Amino acid sequence: MTQNKILFISHDANRAGSQLLLLQLLRLLKERRVPMHLLLCNGGELEEEFAEVVTITRLFNKDDIISKPLSDKILRKIRLHKLYEQHSEQKNRERVVAELESQNIGLIFVNSIANAEVYCESLKFLHHLPVVLFVHELGMSVKIYTFESHLKFLLKKADHLIAVSHAVANHYVRDYGFPAEQVSTFTLIDHDHIDEILKKAQRNLLEKTYNIPQDAVIIGGCGNAEWRKGNDIFNWIARRVIQKTSPLPVYFVWVGAGPQHEIYELIKSDIHLMALEERIILIPPTPQALDYISRFDVLMLSSREDPYPLVVLEAALNETPVVCFEGAGGAPELIESDAGFVVPYMDISAASEAIIKLVLDPNMRETMGRKGREKVLERHNTDKSVSKIETIIQKYLPLQVSEKHNQ
Repeated sequence: MTQNKILFISHDANRAGSQLLLLQLLRLLKERRVPMHLLLCNGGELEEEFAEVVTITRLFNKDDIISKPLSDKILRKIRLHKLYEQHSEQKNRERVVAELESQNIGLIFVNSIANAEVYCESLKFLHHLPVVLFVHELGMSVKIYTFESHLKFLLKKADHLIAVSHAVANHYVRDYGFPAEQVSTFTLIDHDHIDEILKKAQRNLLEKTYNIPQDAVIIGGCGNAEWRKGNDIFNWIARRVIQKTSPLPVYFVWVGAGPQHEIYELIKSDIHLMALEERIILIPPTPQALDYISRFDVLMLSSREDPYPLVVLEAALNETPVVCFEGAGGAPELIESDAGFVVPYMDISAASEAIIKLVLDPNMRETMGRKGREKVLERHNTDKSVSKIETIIQKYLPLQVSEKHNQ
């Protein structure tokens, strides 16, 4: 008898936190021979990596025939263009339904509330199945990435909610009345995989690429350039720290900020007007992110809201202390008072002073960094984390897992 599969849903395949976390999870579940299928709602640079791990149904149609300019003009002239589009959309919907119905789906695993609309509108034929919802978002992101009506419907259908941090779990219990007994906290870091990458990391890539001096102290940030991530806050902190530590070679490096992002030109303009173009470096999104992160002496998490970013765990594994804001998400749950500094929300002065302490005291950086790594290994053991997910899945869809992981 064919075993039921878990249908994982990802809103896209961009190189960002929730998508990378899902990719790690799928890889580890594949090792345990968990039957899976992925509904990918939009493309992105991780698409090939997803395809190496799991079979995929694409909500978007990669094989759509793009109308040639001449045929497009003809269709518009004879008012058939709209009908053509509607027919194409209907055929695509039928393709998606047929593909998913052939997969013998027994459980829906919704990765991110960004998929609420897709679940509500495009997967009505699967609404009878149990749902596990993995939430990575707090209030600001909810407003940006979904509609309230779609989210409420998804929460109503969800049998279990997995949150990446206690801060996130509390948000859905407090603000949406989700039953606390049906909530688990979970995040995943494949530390063996990350350690392998860090061992091979080009730790001098910054020096090679951006002519930063060998003895520079690097304060790092990471993520897309967007208001939520606080790139502007990062720059204001940079100016204050650089002024107060002069003439020390302190550099601020943000990995993941490119021209495609919403506030890139604004933050670039600020850097120019502050005359800090040589000291604040913006690096576009790159698969070499860990090469740069491996060189960070301090991670400044300048986010206004960040549920529990992967980069905090990566930095901690690299024994890099972290400075973050209280009330901005789940990072303070790991950092506490011994793996960096948790400062009052948006307190630029306090964040700057914390970084200056770390810049001036290499021993403090080393001690706090080592403590961060210890806590990640202790609290986010990879096997225990995946087993926790398996236990939740087994409650709604009994699985036959690999014997080596079931001993």
